[in-house]
Amino acid sequence: MKQISLQLPPFAPDYSGACSALFELGGMIVIHDACGCTGNYTGFDEPRWYDGESQVYCSALRQMDAIMGDDEKLIGRVLRAAEDMHPKFIALMGSPVPTVIGTDFAGIAEEIQQRSGIPAFGFLTTGLRLYDVGASEAFLALVKRFARPGASEPKAKTVNLLGLTPLDFYVGGTVKALHSALEQQGWNILASIAMDTDLEKIRDSVDAQINLVVSQSGLAMAEYYKDMYNIPYVVGLPVGSEAADELFSMLEQSAEDGQNRILSSGHGQGNYQTVILGERVICNSIRRCLEVDCGLEGVAAVGIFSPEPRLMGSDDLSATCEDEIETLLNESGCTRIIGDPLFKRLLANDNKAEFFEFPIPAVSSKLYWNQCVPIIGDQIFTWLPKMGRR
Repeated sequence: MKQISLQLPPFAPDYSGACSALFELGGMIVIHDACGCTGNYTGFDEPRWYDGESQVYCSALRQMDAIMGDDEKLIGRVLRAAEDMHPKFIALMGSPVPTVIGTDFAGIAEEIQQRSGIPAFGFLTTGLRLYDVGASEAFLALVKRFARPGASEPKAKTVNLLGLTPLDFYVGGTVKALHSALEQQGWNILASIAMDTDLEKIRDSVDAQINLVVSQSGLAMAEYYKDMYNIPYVVGLPVGSEAADELFSMLEQSAEDGQNRILSSGHGQGNYQTVILGERVICNSIRRCLEVDCGLEGVAAVGIFSPEPRLMGSDDLSATCEDEIETLLNESGCTRIIGDPLFKRLLANDNKAEFFEFPIPAVSSKLYWNQCVPIIGDQIFTWLPKMGRR
């Protein structure tokens, strides 16, 4: 019952995250459903759908198909479409109905690959998990399949960006600002996975000296690069001025000693004055900026999607449903809230906390995804002027 929402829409599901991770890479994406899930992704979870080109299809699953389990019908449709579209790969996505009937997506993908000669993936997305899980699984599958095998000598001052989708970073200037900030520090970006990149860059991504994990969905991919290619990673975003310099210093250190690092923060010890709600890495990075650049204490970074213990300190918080978010906002005693505009619906009438709107596409979808809030470098102070700077 905790998962029931009365005020908030459902957050973006796992198949939307997986589709978003693959959107720009020239593959054919097939969502196995009766049109509802495909429409949910293209209409509400993918801002690039209106301006870009991608091969996203619905399998048009019907009641009798579900009852009879006719996988050959799905395979035939995919093969016929592939003959016309010539995709670089084929990706099958699950939805709730195939989950209930136990569709073997891995087996179907293997059959399609053998008969077409085109690389194929079968993702066990269900629509019952959140977007960050689906994106993480898709990113990991990408690098396992397309990254060039075998270790190589890393190229100096090169970096991959791991975990980019519009569900966290919009389609506006955030990614360009991130590229610019790193390039100003002398870093050359090999692969920006998976916005503003392609499969060839992913193949050569193994030459990077270091990986920068910019969202939780990039962490599993970073672990794979470390295990298979011994490429270390840093987790965080260059938000603010002094906090950004701290992150850049971590990149230099990790490139030198090969150790993984995660952007750290102070300890609120339960006395929270400022609460930031959203994706874990983004919230942690904004928190560090408020601590280092603004001198604020008692800043809580609250992850509202899938919990990830590896990115959480002992006193970090999670609020993964409407009830938990509402309780936190109204009972924590905080005086500042940074979060999606829809969270204002959850504030009690007597809650006098100052609210800073930070739209999250995975929460409020198209309602606010054109209202991109800049956070990279000093840009954050254009919308958080009242926080002050030391």
